[in-house]
Amino acid sequence: MDEKKKILVIAPHADDEVLGCGGYLLHQKDTASILIIIGTIGGVDVRQDITQRMQEFKNVCFFLGAEGRCLFERKDAMLDTVPSYEIIRQLDNIVDTFRPDEIFINYKSRHQDHIKMYYCAMASLRLREGYMPKFVALYEYSFISDGLELPKGGAAYHDISDVIDEKVALFYFYGSQVRQSPSPLNDVGIRKLASFRGMEIGVDYAEKYYIQKERI
Repeated sequence: MDEKKKILVIAPHADDEVLGCGGYLLHQKDTASILIIIGTIGGVDVRQDITQRMQEFKNVCFFLGAEGRCLFERKDAMLDTVPSYEIIRQLDNIVDTFRPDEIFINYKSRHQDHIKMYYCAMASLRLREGYMPKFVALYEYSFISDGLELPKGGAAYHDISDVIDEKVALFYFYGSQVRQSPSPLNDVGIRKLASFRGMEIGVDYAEKYYIQKERI
C-alpha cells in the first residue's frame, strides 16, 4: 500500500492557510497527511485572544484531519521581533522530520508577520542532503489585490468549484477574524477572489498558486 502524500502548509496566522489553500486541503484531507504550521497565535489586539484563537485553529485542523502546530504564542503583529534564526531553526526541524512531498507558503503581502514568515520559510527550503520536496508553491492572501507586486513563479490553479461553500464555512470557524466589507475577510471577499481566479481558467471558482519548485 502506498504511503500517504505529505502536505506541509506554513502560515503566519491561523486563517491564512484556509484563505490561501483551503479548497485544495479540503480535496486532499481524506488521502493525504496534512501538517499546518502557524507562525503565531494570540496578541495584544482584543480580537487575538489566544484561548479563542487556539480553539478556532484546533477546530479547523480537526475538520481537515490535519496536525497543527504554533511556533510562537502572543506574537501577532510582532513576529518581526522574533530572531529569524529561531523561526528558521524550528522550520528546519519540521521539514527534516516530516519530509513533505508538497509545501505551501504564504506570499509576503504587506503585513510584517507575512513578510517575516515568507523569508524564513524560503530560507528553510534551501537544498538539503538526500531530500527535496516534489512541489513548493506560494498561496495567495486575500489582500493580493491591494497593489502589491505580484509573487514570482509560474502560475498553477486548483478548481474548487465543488467545495467553495465548504471553504467559506471553514473560514468562518475563525469567527474572530471575519471582517465587514470592503475587507475581503468574509464570505463575499472569498467568493470574489475565487470567482476571478476561476474565470482565468474557465471554471466557477479556483485557487491560484505560484510555483517555486517542481520535480516532474
